[in-house]
Amino acid sequence: MQPPDHQEIDHVQAHLNPTRPFIFTFTLFVLSSLALFVSGCSSSESTDYRQFSEKIDHDRPEPDTTVADATPEQKPVEPAAQVETSSTAPAKPEVTVPPSEQTASATAKSDAAPQNTSEKPPADTTLPVVAQRPDPKMRAMTKEEVAQEKSASEPREVKILVKDRSFRRTSPENALLVNYDDIDLLKVMNMEPVTPEAPELMPDWLKNLDGKRIRIRGFMYPPFQQTGNEYFLLARDNQICCFGKNPKIYDLFPVIMREGVTADYILNRPFDVVGVFHINAESFDGELERIYTIDDAIIIDK
Repeated sequence: MQPPDHQEIDHVQAHLNPTRPFIFTFTLFVLSSLALFVSGCSSSESTDYRQFSEKIDHDRPEPDTTVADATPEQKPVEPAAQVETSSTAPAKPEVTVPPSEQTASATAKSDAAPQNTSEKPPADTTLPVVAQRPDPKMRAMTKEEVAQEKSASEPREVKILVKDRSFRRTSPENALLVNYDDIDLLKVMNMEPVTPEAPELMPDWLKNLDGKRIRIRGFMYPPFQQTGNEYFLLARDNQICCFGKNPKIYDLFPVIMREGVTADYILNRPFDVVGVFHINAESFDGELERIYTIDDAIIIDK
């Protein structure tokens, strides 16, 4: 038998040890990778390694994250949080603003400032509306009335202007027919303002009406209820009734109905009242409240 040649021996060895080339190749790959890794680490500077809490140097250029070919459907995603601005960032140049523009800007800011909605609205302190009869003295006065009030503020000289006056009797109950001019103290005795001493200064014919049954025509001042009124205020005319002017004390006085008799509200229409006339000056807190009264009254509405 011939001894095997060297080629056959190498072939047999390679067949029996198939991992030798692989091990050699793998070892070479590991050594080359290690060399590349070490060379990469050694080429970096020490300033690239910083603590996590350090601020980013804004002097270094930031990577451009803008997508050039971004479509409306694919927009670049904005960062979730902004990085704190470095104290070393260059300051913006100051721009001098004229005083007029500063004032206008301050006014615009104050106007545009949102209101504080956290404040609670003030509590509603308004009182409920209560039905009540209006006071004619609370309305606005005309120029003529203002002039009259101004002249009336100065006391007039009291003197008898109507020295005598007679009255005829009429039905029902044989009452004396009287009108508002007969009891107008300004026309009768030039008295303005009316004082508590008025009954003593009246002429005799007017004093004699006290306690007499009279019949007088007037308007009903709005009462507190529509029906069943046991008393009401008799007004000289419907201007007083409808608050057209301030009434004098002798232009508006109470009427007390006869016992068992009541009155319904007569709206804006004149009617006659028959009752006993009284002259009695009544004051309250030093101010004259009334001077005339009619009681035991009935209404003649024809």
